[in-house]
Amino acid sequence: MAFAERATMDESPLSETPSRKEIDPRTALPRRNENLDGSTHGRKQEYTVSIYDIRRMQMLLEIQERGTIIAAAEALSLTPSAVSQQIATLEKETGTALLQRIGRRVQLTSAGLIVVESARSILRELDRMQTSVANLTGEPAGRVRLAIFQSAAFALLPAALTYLAEHAPSLTLQVLQIDPETGTSLTRSREYDMVLSEAYPHHHIPEYPELHSELLTEDPLSLIVPSTSTITSIEEAHALPWVLEMEQNTSRSWALNQCRTAGFEPVIRYSANDMITNSNLVKAGFAVTIVPGFILSSLSTTEGLRIVELPGKPCRKIFTAVRRESAANPAIAMVREALHHAVKVAFGEHEADGGRQGRD
Repeated sequence: MAFAERATMDESPLSETPSRKEIDPRTALPRRNENLDGSTHGRKQEYTVSIYDIRRMQMLLEIQERGTIIAAAEALSLTPSAVSQQIATLEKETGTALLQRIGRRVQLTSAGLIVVESARSILRELDRMQTSVANLTGEPAGRVRLAIFQSAAFALLPAALTYLAEHAPSLTLQVLQIDPETGTSLTRSREYDMVLSEAYPHHHIPEYPELHSELLTEDPLSLIVPSTSTITSIEEAHALPWVLEMEQNTSRSWALNQCRTAGFEPVIRYSANDMITNSNLVKAGFAVTIVPGFILSSLSTTEGLRIVELPGKPCRKIFTAVRRESAANPAIAMVREALHHAVKVAFGEHEADGGRQGRD
């Protein structure tokens, strides 16, 4: 699915002609201000027009999205100095300033805004072109880059990869485990082609018009306690130690709200971003926690755990999101199909029904 950064030219030498010296195909055509012999005598001086590098335009787009060169560089997995150098080159190509500093942030100039809007159109056309070419054969092939968060990777990746190996042997899935927010950013910036995202109940997630989102499944959320515990509700867990994810995680803030709604502030004795680790602490009798069904389906055994339903039987919604122009690409469609299959493996057939409904 990734586009080549640049096209390569066939540089095999042309056949020699007795009356002419050998021609280098890279310089076979004269510049606009040169005669055929390379001289400029008798010709009016003209200037060539640069073709701007798409990658540099993409960097400028990221800077506009994030407000700083440092944040843009982080999203693109580059150093800030590398991004600055590329933007400086783009400014030389355009012949004008594209950025201006305002405090610690940077802002696009009028010329920069024009370049960014053009970049968006060009990148959309590239996606559209690639989808059209892929649909000529209809065969899912090439590479799809998937950004996926931890609990979904635990529950879905093995079955999805097995499905792809059987049904799309010409397709390669490249996977990055990362939080949904960063994964969404990488998909928008074309570093990745698809992201798995989550939406906890009553928790707003931003929607982007350039992305096509599709519901994958609803993942039930439950309180888990040691099997020796006698509690039957979250209210009864007020005096027990808790283990939750780190503070920047949506799952933690949602669990805290559940506890506060039940009338208490939990004693958070342990914090870890690995839900498998958290579940093992519960098994060992040291804590209680709230986990999604993806984690329960990934455990080698639930022995030592007891599941306590939460009020209203809440679920988090799991979505796949891709750039809108690539949604009809056979490779993208096949990866989505493989993920639907993986949900069925994890939860059973009835859990995946209706999982193909789109959300624009």
